[in-house]
Amino acid sequence: MKPTDYTGPPSQEYLEPTLCFTSTKLKIDENYPLEKLPVTEPVQKGQLLLEFTDSGFPGNEKIPLRPVIAGLNTAFSEDRNQLLSMVTGYPEIAFHTDPDSEEKHLVVSVEPLFRISGSRMEASIIIRPLLFNCTNWTSEDLYQLLTTSGIVSGIDYNQLNLTKEIIRKGPGEHESVVLSRGRTPQDGEDAYLKFHLEIGPIAGTLLPDGTIDFRERKIMVPVSAGQLIATKVPLTKGRPGMTVEGEPIAQRIGLDMEVKTSGEVEYLPDTHQVRATGDGVLSVVHDNVIKVCSKQEIHSDIDYAIGNIESRNSVVIHGSVLPCFKVKTDGDLEINGNVTSTQVSSLSNIVIKGGIFGNGSSLKAEGDADIFFIEQGHIQCGGNCVIRKQCYYSYISVGGDIRCKENSVIVGGELVAEGSITLGDAGATDSDPGFIAAGVVAERLYQSRKLQKRLADYQESIIQRLKGYTGAARTKKLHSIKGRIEEIKFQYLHINMLPGTALYSRPEEKTDSSSESPPSTTKEQTQNIDISKITIDVYGNIQAGNILQIGNRMMTIDETMSRKRFQLDESQTLILTLPLR
Repeated sequence: MKPTDYTGPPSQEYLEPTLCFTSTKLKIDENYPLEKLPVTEPVQKGQLLLEFTDSGFPGNEKIPLRPVIAGLNTAFSEDRNQLLSMVTGYPEIAFHTDPDSEEKHLVVSVEPLFRISGSRMEASIIIRPLLFNCTNWTSEDLYQLLTTSGIVSGIDYNQLNLTKEIIRKGPGEHESVVLSRGRTPQDGEDAYLKFHLEIGPIAGTLLPDGTIDFRERKIMVPVSAGQLIATKVPLTKGRPGMTVEGEPIAQRIGLDMEVKTSGEVEYLPDTHQVRATGDGVLSVVHDNVIKVCSKQEIHSDIDYAIGNIESRNSVVIHGSVLPCFKVKTDGDLEINGNVTSTQVSSLSNIVIKGGIFGNGSSLKAEGDADIFFIEQGHIQCGGNCVIRKQCYYSYISVGGDIRCKENSVIVGGELVAEGSITLGDAGATDSDPGFIAAGVVAERLYQSRKLQKRLADYQESIIQRLKGYTGAARTKKLHSIKGRIEEIKFQYLHINMLPGTALYSRPEEKTDSSSESPPSTTKEQTQNIDISKITIDVYGNIQAGNILQIGNRMMTIDETMSRKRFQLDESQTLILTLPLR
């Protein structure tokens, strides 16, 4: 707001402006020369509010002009001789006394007749009883006022009629009627495979009611040559939304999927069908990889009598895998016994009904892994991992979710998932703390740790490295080392743990050096994951000392607690602790 250029003495008389919207007058201040201030019906956008009509304007030096301030939603003409309304609404007049000169400045502003919400998805009319003298307004008049105010989408004609009746009858103290609502964008659906045979539950799937399906996974489903296995349902584009001002809101277009096949199966692009080309058993990996291969059964342990197993088929081992004997399959792998101090892997899914023991034990699956318990072992899988009983000082990294049954126990070690994590009990009295990370890419976590170690090593050894240098050589060496430190530090501070983001995509932030949390990531940077939906749910107890991470944020549990949900706040800078329903 700017006053006029005139700054004469307060005792002078002023040339008052002509008000162009008067309908009624109310006494405001006896000291004001006009004694009364006008009250009016709404003015329209572009309407003249006041003007100086003296013929000598602006060269009249005998009678100075009343200082006028253009308030909210008003603007002066180029010659500052007129004041115009920038919106349709209620004009308001007030006086502002300059603290330096004690001059009274006339302030004219306009309160909008229509109020638009911050999201631009709703527009309401504000009806004032005292100021409203437009009892003869029709629905068409209201519609015209809306459109000239820039509100052009989602207008409700029933609400226009309601508003007309409220105006005609006389409103209460203050009334507000919603006249227009924007259209919410409708997101598209991702492409998916619709299966035409019973493939059974996927263990660890989150059901619509919030519970988790822990039924045993049905693998190695038999199929026959020519059998229709699945049909690809194409993506949908959805529908864009629109604000009340007619601005489009982009929708999320569904993601396409590439159907991959292996073995006795083919995908027919013209019909979007997946059909078996031979007899065998079915393996489904990541919901888009379809394999049909033979089924191989071994009715004993994997030992010296059997030797290592490397098969292109799906394999069922009715015994255990003994130390040093390896198993590798292209199709699904089911082991009814234990895995002890050895490695098993599959290009599909793995189900182990016994346990995994020993530091040298590891499981690697392209798809899902479903195990009973693991002690001092390693698991790496591209899909979900289900732990039914216990995870003891083990290291697990997955591309999907980690789902532990409610009566399970996790002690020490690390659990890292690109999706969410569900736990029973986490930690035990006097045990080493565990590290539990959701919404985190394991490879980036390990890379961050390497960078942190390199940075610490450089900083610790910088003095030792310079002992053998003096003078200019010392300065040159110091400059070289500092350059490498800055490069490593930049990478460490910018590495982004979230799936679907560029590797170094975190904005640089100034953080408290004592904080253990790295910089946050804004919502715009998370392209393929909704980090707000990533959670760590604890159905039992979580012991103090355990370290949690969600996305790029970390926290240490400072006291033992029960039945809690951990997730990021809206700003993605803080991990919230919430009661688990």
